[in-house]
Amino acid sequence: MAAGGAAIVAMAAAAIVAGCSAALPRPPAAQVSASDYVAVPFSPRVPPVEFIPPRPSKDAVWVDGSWEWSGGRYGWRFGSWAIPPPSARYARWVVIRRQADGQLFFAPSRWKDASGKDIDDRSFMYALGPEARARSRPGGPPAGGRAAGRADAYVDEGPTGGANVDTGDADDGAD
Repeated sequence: MAAGGAAIVAMAAAAIVAGCSAALPRPPAAQVSASDYVAVPFSPRVPPVEFIPPRPSKDAVWVDGSWEWSGGRYGWRFGSWAIPPPSARYARWVVIRRQADGQLFFAPSRWKDASGKDIDDRSFMYALGPEARARSRPGGPPAGGRAAGRADAYVDEGPTGGANVDTGDADDGAD
């Protein structure tokens, strides 16, 4: 390989490594409050893989997908780019086990203000539209039930660990 060709390959490799190593901009972290925890009978499974779309704005931060607990099941809320208010902080979901008796407790992801009070995220989490949401496969449509017009999709998991996945990849009317 000629010296010029080797230099081009080296520069391309450096660009790929630099592009892959950049950290995603994240919202400032908040602490989970004791009142955020609910007793649960089992832990969620490993989160699904999310394919992150390009950053839609220099002000946007990436909010990872998160588990929600509702009706005795976990549901997956896909990640999204968001532009939160300047004072907003993000507490990520967590599962803990009480050592005394082994009871599991789950705290969902929540937006909080500087004083630790919950913030309703509906005004800013989906303001950037469906193109700002994670995909369930590379190059696929935004996760989130395209046919149903939902803001995000859910992966339901029962106590047996079986999953019912609605990725929004097909216009099958499934929610």
